[in-house]
Amino acid sequence: MKLIVVIFFALCIAQNTKAQELYPNSEPASINPKNTLGIRLMNEAYTTKDITRSWHGAMFMYGVNSKFMLSAMFTTSNHHYKSLPANFIQSDSNNVEFVQNNQTLQKYNYAFEAINLGFRYRFLNKDGDHKHFRMALYGNGVYAFQPHDEAETTLMGDNKAIGGGIISTVLINKLAISFTGGVVKPFSYKEKQTTINYGNAYNYSLSFGYLIYPFKYKNFNQTNINLYAEFLGKSYNAMSITNNRKDVVLQNNKAYDNGNYIEFRPAIQFIVKSNLRIDCSTALPLVNKSYIRNYPLYMLNLQYYIFL
Repeated sequence: MKLIVVIFFALCIAQNTKAQELYPNSEPASINPKNTLGIRLMNEAYTTKDITRSWHGAMFMYGVNSKFMLSAMFTTSNHHYKSLPANFIQSDSNNVEFVQNNQTLQKYNYAFEAINLGFRYRFLNKDGDHKHFRMALYGNGVYAFQPHDEAETTLMGDNKAIGGGIISTVLINKLAISFTGGVVKPFSYKEKQTTINYGNAYNYSLSFGYLIYPFKYKNFNQTNINLYAEFLGKSYNAMSITNNRKDVVLQNNKAYDNGNYIEFRPAIQFIVKSNLRIDCSTALPLVNKSYIRNYPLYMLNLQYYIFL
């Protein structure tokens, strides 16, 4: 009986989410199987000279039905001040207030960052012989607890924000291709008399996944190995700061200005017994670069399904 149950749920996952479209750095248009809880542990790390910055997230995903799923994520990192430092805003001899270049070598303590609540709704599903095409809408709301002192905004713990977009995924035999486009609308950060205003951000990604093993399925205990090539990009507007309702001068720093970039993220993925997923990937700048991290960025994700 236990074997029958395992095979049944493995079939459910195989029908709802093909292995090679479980992208490590973006989401597919597929949905978690109904009454299934997915738990994903995400980790990122990079170095700034002799300082290691790391970010950790725990995401919980629940399939409400075959078209709709909910998610909740909690994040922590050593990326931020707990509150703005006393010397964040300074004055020159003419009593003009300004913000110096951000302190890239500053050591921060680990702190609880944010809560992220989201959904994904698959509104289109066309299945064929060894192929399918799916489209979904997604949305997220984030409540962040710390100041973010760069212009680039994210939904991964840096900013208090809302965001959403559309995902398109196509699978043809062993190749999966997905495109995502979305927008992030951040809210201002306020502390005492200081307000940091962020601009909108627009994110886009093109992801390719290919199943390289097994060459032929024999049973659900076989380990799947997938290779990925993902291209993640973003465009964002500049930030501004006011203190006592007066504009603060931002000294020359590209991290404060509007910007855009595209990253290349190669990855390898192992799926063990149709239930445990292990992602190993890195991020490298392809066009321009992000100013909220250094390169190379290393990522490790672990995901497991619990059948309710």
